[in-house]
Amino acid sequence: MIRGLILFYLNIKPTHGYEIQKFLQMSGTDQWTKIQSGSIYYALTKLEKEKYIAVLKEERTGSRVRKIFEITGSGIEEMHRELKEELAKPIFNVGSFKFLTYPITGTLPKKEIEVITNAHIKDLEEQLKYWSKWKEIKANDRSQGLDYLSFDMAINSLKGQIEWHKELLKNIDTYIASGEKTKSYIKNFDFSEISEEISHSEVEEKLAYVEKLKGELLKDPQNAIQNLDKIIDELKKQM
Repeated sequence: MIRGLILFYLNIKPTHGYEIQKFLQMSGTDQWTKIQSGSIYYALTKLEKEKYIAVLKEERTGSRVRKIFEITGSGIEEMHRELKEELAKPIFNVGSFKFLTYPITGTLPKKEIEVITNAHIKDLEEQLKYWSKWKEIKANDRSQGLDYLSFDMAINSLKGQIEWHKELLKNIDTYIASGEKTKSYIKNFDFSEISEEISHSEVEEKLAYVEKLKGELLKDPQNAIQNLDKIIDELKKQM
């Protein structure tokens, strides 16, 4: 999964690992897929050794050196292979790569997506028939509750996957357009330049403090200068 995401990103523009990490954080993909930042750099190193990516240049900021990677010709082929492989995989859990539709629909040709997805739906439907048949045979009045639940979980999972893939095919043009928009965002925006956001609790604390100072100003106009100095000091701390 991480290899496909990195190759997808570098196919749009050359960049460094930190920007890819920030994009995954800002888009929520790291939570969606449980990707750790360390796995990004490990994958970059491995992809470079396999010659799917190459160092375009190095950027120095003080003592820090960032490698700017670009995708190679064989890397583009590997990216297509990775994305087609992921498209044909079952959706096992919340961290499925296929929930991130933009790399697939924004990169693979529409015809390939349709062919792979239709074949996968057919396979899922065969599995659904198999599990439904065995539920009729094995789950009976003498069965334990867990037997019913186990069969139902498998059957409902297959039904959900079939519905997901049929939705993809039904509105494929919409999802391809969405994938193209994502590619455009990545191409024109440097996510590594985004500073860490202030947490909601920190904002509330600062607002409460300012409200308190406002109250002091209203209660004691005689000492307004001193209270204004407090506000200035607080603003300096935030700079």
